[in-house]
Amino acid sequence: MLFLKKLFAKDGIDGRETSLSSPNFFDEARNNIYPWIKVTYPFTRENCRDSVKQLFESANMPVFQFWLDDLCIFYAVERKDRYEFLLQKDLPKGISIEDVHGMAFRNLNRDVSFELGQAPFGGYALMSGGDHESTAICLPHVWDSICDELKDNLIVGIPAKNQVLIAAEKDVDSVSNMKIFIHEHFKKGDHLLSRNIFRVDRSNLEWKVIGSVGKGK
Repeated sequence: MLFLKKLFAKDGIDGRETSLSSPNFFDEARNNIYPWIKVTYPFTRENCRDSVKQLFESANMPVFQFWLDDLCIFYAVERKDRYEFLLQKDLPKGISIEDVHGMAFRNLNRDVSFELGQAPFGGYALMSGGDHESTAICLPHVWDSICDELKDNLIVGIPAKNQVLIAAEKDVDSVSNMKIFIHEHFKKGDHLLSRNIFRVDRSNLEWKVIGSVGKGK
C-alpha cells in the first residue's frame, strides 16, 4: 500500500481537497481533462482496482481504466499551476468512462504536439514538453504516422512519464540499446512507468508486450 501512496503523491500530479469540490466541477473542467498514464506494478490487473479503492473513499475514487499489462490511464484536470485527478464523484449522471476518454483524447489532440527526435541509444524518442509524452499511447494517429515514417513495425519502451522510446523493429542494434537504456534509467530515473517492451504492428496499430527489462528477464 505504501507503493500506491507514493504512486499518487509523487507523479507530478497534486491531490485535491475533495470536500470542497464545486457541483459544477465537471462542466468547468471538461475542456481541460487529459489522460495521465500510471503503472499498476507491483499489482496485477485483478487486484489493482481493489488496492486503489483502499486508498480512497468510494466517491473520491479517481476515474481510470486499464490499458495494457502494467499500464493504466487516469484522467487529470489541468489547473494554472498543477494537475488534479478527475474523481468518480465529479461525473454527472449519464457520463461514462468512454465519454471521459473521448473528451481527454480531443483535448490532448487539440493542445499537445508530439515530435519525433533522435534518442541517445540510437533510435527515437517522442517529445512533447515533459508532461504528456506517455499519453501518446491514447493517440493512434501518432503511431500511424511514426510507422509510416520508419516504414516498419515499432518497438517501444515507456520507462517513464516523459520517456517514450522508439525503434524500427528491423533496427536490432537500436532495439538492443533501448533495453540497456531502460535498464539504466530504472536505476536513477523518476516518474517511472513500465519495464515492458512493446511492439506496435504497422498493419493494424495493435500493441502487445514482447518482453521486459529487468533482473531475470
